[in-house]
Amino acid sequence: MYQTILLPTDGSDAANSAVGQAYGVAERFGATVHVLYVIDVEQNYSFEASEEELSEAFRDEGETVTEEAARRAPEGVDVVTAIEEGSPHQCILEYADEHGADLITMGTHDRRGLDRFLIGSVTERVLRGADASVLVTRTAAEAGVETAEHAIEVARDVLASEGHEDATVLEEPYEQGGYWIVRTEADHEQFNVHIERSSGDARVARIERR
Repeated sequence: MYQTILLPTDGSDAANSAVGQAYGVAERFGATVHVLYVIDVEQNYSFEASEEELSEAFRDEGETVTEEAARRAPEGVDVVTAIEEGSPHQCILEYADEHGADLITMGTHDRRGLDRFLIGSVTERVLRGADASVLVTRTAAEAGVETAEHAIEVARDVLASEGHEDATVLEEPYEQGGYWIVRTEADHEQFNVHIERSSGDARVARIERR
C-alpha cells in the first residue's frame, strides 16, 4: 500500500517518536523511507552569526540528525536522507509531492489528540496541506491514554499505520486489566485494538467472523 514514506525530523523527542513508526510501516509494506531535515530560514536567532555561518552550522546538525535516524532503520529497509532550507511545512509538503510520498510520519508533543494542536504548528500545517496520508505519533512521556476519546484516536492511528484507513468504532471503548479495548471495523473486517492505558502501546487483533 505504501511505497514511499517521508519522515521529517529535527532530532527532538517529538520527532524521534515517529521514527520507529515509520520504519514499522516500511517493513510491513516494503517501502523506502526518506528522512528529511529542514533548516528553518524563518526562525529568528538571538546569537550573532552570518547567514552563511548559520546555514553551515544547521547543515552539519541536519547531517547528524538524519544519519542517526537512518542508522535506526531495520535491515532490508531502504533509506534516503535529505536536507532542505526554507519554511518547514512548505519544504515538507513540496518534498512529499516531488518524491511521491504515500505517507508522512510526524511527531507531536500534544497528548490530547489532533484537534488540540497549536495553531500554526508545523504538524498542523502539514496535516491541512498534505495530499498524502499523515501519521502522527506522540512522545513516550505523553503517551498515556486517559479517556475513551483518546483511545479511539490511538486505535485509528494504529489501524491507519497497518493500511486500514477510515476505521469505524462499533461501540464505546471499555477498560479491562489496564487496557482500553476499542472494537472497530475497516475494509469489511472487524478488529479489537488493545491499548495499554499507562504507555499508549497498542496491538491489533482481528476478529474472526462466524
